[in-house]
Amino acid sequence: MAKTRALLRQLKTTFQAGELDPLMDMRSDVNAYANGARQMQNVSLFSQGGFKRRNGTKRYASLSGNARLVGFDFDDNEQYILAFGNERVDIYYLGDNSLAQSITGCVWTTSILFEMQFSQSGDTMIVTHPSMQTQKIFRTGLTSFTKSNFTFDTDAENVYQPYYKFANATTTISASGTTGSVTLTTSANHFTSAYVNVYLMIEDTTLLITGYTSATQVTATILGTLRKQLIIDPFTTENGTKVITVNDPLHGLANGASITISGSNSIEGISATDINGSKTISVLNEDTYTFTAGGSANANNTAAGGGAAVFLTSANQVNTRWKEQTYSSIRGYPASSTFHDGRLWFGGSSSLPDFVWASKVDEFFNFDVGEGNDADSIQSSIGVSQVADIRHLISNRHLLIFTANGEFFCPQSDTAVLTPSNFQARRQTTHGCSHVNIKTLEGGALFVQKHGRAVRELLFTDLELSYSATNISVLASHLVQTPIDMTILQGTSERPESYAIFINTDGTAGVFHAVRAEKLAGWTEWKTTSGASYKSVEAVGSRLFFTVFRNSAYYIEEMGDEDNTLDHASTFVIGSAGTVFTGLSNYASKTVRVRSGNFYMGEFAVTSGGQLTLSSGFDTTTITVGFDYELNVETMPVEIALPSGSLQGKPKRISKVILGLNSALATSVSGNKLVLRQVTDDLSLAPTAVTGKKDFYLLGYNKDATVSITQSDPLPVRITGLVMEYAV
Repeated sequence: MAKTRALLRQLKTTFQAGELDPLMDMRSDVNAYANGARQMQNVSLFSQGGFKRRNGTKRYASLSGNARLVGFDFDDNEQYILAFGNERVDIYYLGDNSLAQSITGCVWTTSILFEMQFSQSGDTMIVTHPSMQTQKIFRTGLTSFTKSNFTFDTDAENVYQPYYKFANATTTISASGTTGSVTLTTSANHFTSAYVNVYLMIEDTTLLITGYTSATQVTATILGTLRKQLIIDPFTTENGTKVITVNDPLHGLANGASITISGSNSIEGISATDINGSKTISVLNEDTYTFTAGGSANANNTAAGGGAAVFLTSANQVNTRWKEQTYSSIRGYPASSTFHDGRLWFGGSSSLPDFVWASKVDEFFNFDVGEGNDADSIQSSIGVSQVADIRHLISNRHLLIFTANGEFFCPQSDTAVLTPSNFQARRQTTHGCSHVNIKTLEGGALFVQKHGRAVRELLFTDLELSYSATNISVLASHLVQTPIDMTILQGTSERPESYAIFINTDGTAGVFHAVRAEKLAGWTEWKTTSGASYKSVEAVGSRLFFTVFRNSAYYIEEMGDEDNTLDHASTFVIGSAGTVFTGLSNYASKTVRVRSGNFYMGEFAVTSGGQLTLSSGFDTTTITVGFDYELNVETMPVEIALPSGSLQGKPKRISKVILGLNSALATSVSGNKLVLRQVTDDLSLAPTAVTGKKDFYLLGYNKDATVSITQSDPLPVRITGLVMEYAV
């Protein structure tokens, strides 16, 4: 007598855990096993638990080569997609999808496209990379832009940029004069020929180097008058005399040199008028010298004085307080930028990888530190013992700083802003990030860890008042293959779901969907047509664009609506119903898939002249042509807890699958195709999409019994869930 096998039913109501790592095949003990799948290729997850065939793409524009896509969002009505290619940028106006402008002769090359960082405020976009002079792209009109080197605010005597003393602290500099063209001499080798056109600042005076002589000597032009600020109360009087001793460490002055004093107060009966002015000095030693005050009054005491703002003007004055411009071809340029708290921020450079610099408030091109007042420039190291190579600055709840070695934030209250006096950076986690751009999803900042195999979410916890960086790809790490680009496609009124899309080096896309309030998170994989690959991605408003390498050429493709189920698709219309369509030059000599409304017409070859002829009887006025992409969904092996133990490894036969469908036109379950038409149907009418439950019957035993959902026809499908009946 045959043994009776138990018939079991398993209900799968959600796919929210997405595609799971192959290493999860035996993890039926975790919730993700029941809510996930072995494979979810070319589908989009719904917040409600089901999924659909991902939207196809529309052919948007041809490119001259590979391009990094970056959005420029002036407002909801004036948006652009910028394609950064080798030494060029092509700017497309999304209002009418036209090429607004192509700018060539740019300083960037293909080799750094995906390491460049971008920030935008209003009409201005800042483009940064440590090896490239910072660039500014400025919108001058609805369809006109300019590109230029980033420049700082100036006046007749100042260039308001960051300065830093890269030379040894004890290295001094002296100028042969106090105005005009002078010779600068350092006490140690410092200069190269590359210093020509570099700015220095000696004390508070700016100089432009105009010529190179040697490693210790250059020619420079002084902007204004070179003067030196002495230490606080630098003078000491001698009771009963007019002799004043000056405390000026390492002054470098010669005996009998002429100096000019300004800014002194009166001291012990000697008036300021008699102290200030031109004087001749007598050198006592390398740190002190004397001069005789004017007038007839002698000091009535021996005491220090002069005040806090005493200045000395003298040729050949030796200075230790001198700096050079922070950003140059010698020292490198900023690695990243952002706009935060009314300031433009720069982060990291080749020579100062752990520094941040912020402009004055509401003066994005002025980096004057001034007196350190609240509105003055902020310039600081983030203060870590190990050099932290800053790669990204993100304006979020706080200013976030991402480095190769860790993640930082700059604390500030909800009602306060960052100032020179309160600025500090606190390390939160130590994972380190890659060069892939960072964007926010539901308040968390998503970043690719520096090894390229994990995506983390930096999220603030109000209870602990700190940030954590959760690995959100741990259950699907196989879908994160050293990403090079990413974007966030925010939800809309028609599509509430938001997605983070990561472009991998192998040309696939890992797509993350999450709803934090519902504790839902899952990954799927998007692939385009066989032989084609994704290269870049960017969302602008509700629109999503890809750079795609297809048929040995590069294109921009835009994701279409849900009815668009082909990639690189275009629509063609003729005046009256027929089977011959011309004008398909973009598809010349290619084999394409063809749809017309809800009809899938099949595969057709386009001639070298761009003509496509449908089969007889397929007369229509409108067709959409493009390339198919495979939808593949496979459930995890069926598993249920029985009193006798686990079903893992036991032969099982899934005999019936009840599939929940919503507006579906085509699908197959483990090779069994959904039949929408009967032989008695009027085939001249478009098929009607199916909503409801459909039964599929399967055969065969397997130790890893699964259900596969595929499509042979590129038509819309939505799956809301399924029921599996199986025997063991």
